Amino acid sequence: MTFKFEILHVSSFHNRGQFIFARLLNEGLDFEVKDGAVFGGVPVYNDVDMPRMLDDNNELRLDVFVFRPLKPMKEDTFIQGQQVELQHQVTDSLRIF
Repeated sequence: MTFKFEILHVSSFHNRGQFIFARLLNEGLDFEVKDGAVFGGVPVYNDVDMPRMLDDNNELRLDVFVFRPLKPMKEDTFIQGQQVELQHQVTDSLRIF
């Protein structure tokens, strides 16, 4: 299954790397980030964080996630509002013929 996200923000920290903040557009779906995951064409680490963000009603936002690219990206790789997909690479050992 493909999961769709909207880019909210991309941050870069000198000694910590880059962080991609994105909102999950598929409501009510759980997902996991596996080895070989690609987020909007960018390979990402197999972990994901949830920032402590509040909505307009001061309730915790459960639809925002933070991804980290495996390698540094160009500054203009993602723009705010862009819709991207989280995909998992299928290896030969996982393919079903």
